[in-house]
Amino acid sequence: MKTLFDTNVILDVLLDREPFSDDASFLLSKVENSEIIGYICATTITTIHYLAAKALGAQAASGHIRSLSPFSS
Repeated sequence: MKTLFDTNVILDVLLDREPFSDDASFLLSKVENSEIIGYICATTITTIHYLAAKALGAQAASGHIRSLSPFSS
């Protein structure tokens, strides 16, 4: 199954936004385990970095962006 993930789903996990983070984590784990193919829009990466950097700092945001590698294959 191919799934396009909205920016907010990724942010729910990265920023642990309740009550959505558990469901979002479950879906992203499906991508990590190759059970589904996950896609994100190119602009999602810059938006996530910007918002995560504001909340967590630039270094942490960059690390989180690297963790999105399952979406780049």
